Order: sequence, then C-alpha cells, then structure tokens
Amino acid sequence: MRLEGMVALVTGGSRGIGRAICVEYAREGATVAVNYARNAAAADETVRRIAGEGGEAFAVQADVSDKAQVDAMVASVIDRCGRIDALVNNAGVGPFVDFFECDEELWDRTQAVNCKGVFLVSQAVARHMREQGGGHIVNVTSISGLKATNPLQVPYCTSKGGANMLTKIMAVALAPYNITVNAILPGTIETDINREILGEEGVREEILEVTPLRALGLPEHIAHAAVLLGCRESNWTTGSLLVVDGGFIA
Repeated sequence: MRLEGMVALVTGGSRGIGRAICVEYAREGATVAVNYARNAAAADETVRRIAGEGGEAFAVQADVSDKAQVDAMVASVIDRCGRIDALVNNAGVGPFVDFFECDEELWDRTQAVNCKGVFLVSQAVARHMREQGGGHIVNVTSISGLKATNPLQVPYCTSKGGANMLTKIMAVALAPYNITVNAILPGTIETDINREILGEEGVREEILEVTPLRALGLPEHIAHAAVLLGCRESNWTTGSLLVVDGGFIA
C-alpha cells in the first residue's frame, strides 16, 4: 500500500471527488481526516464507508475560507494523529451564472473557497510539515484554470486559474522544507455537482464530441491521480499541473 502509515487531510471530503479520494487514500493505507463545511451526515457516510472496508477515518468540520476554523481543524488533526503527511485541497464551489448577474457576494465566495481556502489550509498544514521534515500537498483545481471553458463560469475559471498559479509558487516556496506541491486539473467529472448541467439537452453530447476518449471522467480517476501525487514515490515531483480530462485540453 502506497500510503501505509501516513495521515492525510482531505478538504471537501464528504461527497463526489473528495469522497472518492478519501476512500482511495484509506485503501492505500492512510488514516484519513474527512473535512466538511456543513454536511456532517455526508462526511459521516464517507467515514462509515471507509470503516466498512477496514480503513481508518474521522470527520473534521471547517469552512476552508475561514482562517480560525482552518487553524482549529488542523490543530485537531495534529492532536489526534500527531502529524499530517498529505494534504488534498479539494473543497470547492462551482457556480454557473451570467456575467452580468454575478454579484460581489458570489464572486467573493468563489474566490474565498477555491483559491484563498487552498492558501489558508496549505499554510496551516505546511507549518507542521516543515517541523516533521516534509510532506505532500495536492490541489484539486480544474482545466477551467487553463481554458475559458464556459461563459457562465467567469468567477470559477478565475479562481481555478489562481489556484493553479498558487500551486506553482507554493511548490517553490516550500521546496526547501521537503514539501511537494502539485495540482490535479480534472475535466468534466460525473458528480452530483455537475448533474444538473450535464442533464441539460445536448450538453453531455457536446462535451463528449470534443473529448478524444469519448467519455466523461469518474471521481475515481481523480482519486487515483491524488494517490500518485500524495505518495512517497512522488518525492521529486513538485510544481506540476496534472491534467486528467480524457484528452479535452489536448
């Protein structure tokens, strides 16, 4: 098992991609702290699923855009486990809104969760990783940080572009402490968050038409990439943006 003996914190781990990452990390031997912002029941379900497979996990609450909550969450994981070897910044919001209808509150919330949250959690965890001699940070961003994918996603694309650059500069800043920082850039993934937009007439077909592998992604595809970037074998990989999109960007 590639993560045996490691402790991992996964933000937004209660459902979708985050749940798949939590489950896969536990299967690979990690003890997993499953972060959630509001949906405690969903986080508990993730924990139960992991326990049912013989893994170790527990839920921790925090809004990643709130520094006080982030600091308290990280402290609770350290108190319980003594260390954090891998951090997966997966928490995110993905609003679809007309450019002229996007108000300041929606703009600020999207940036706060998708970019500021990555910084806050990474900074808090990296302080401990520095003391313990290293660790791995994996940011789940999006191909929408590289390509203007949808005119209804102006705040989302902007926030993910920021998260991609944050990945690169954190990799440089944290390299002296043996902390690797990489990002996974998913394409369109079959999750409950995307269910509404994918259900609109013609949307699924349009995406498949420009995806060389002619298939949408599954949460497990992102989870496998997260294991790769969070394990000891990736010790010499940092500052990378790994696109997992069925060939869409290509």
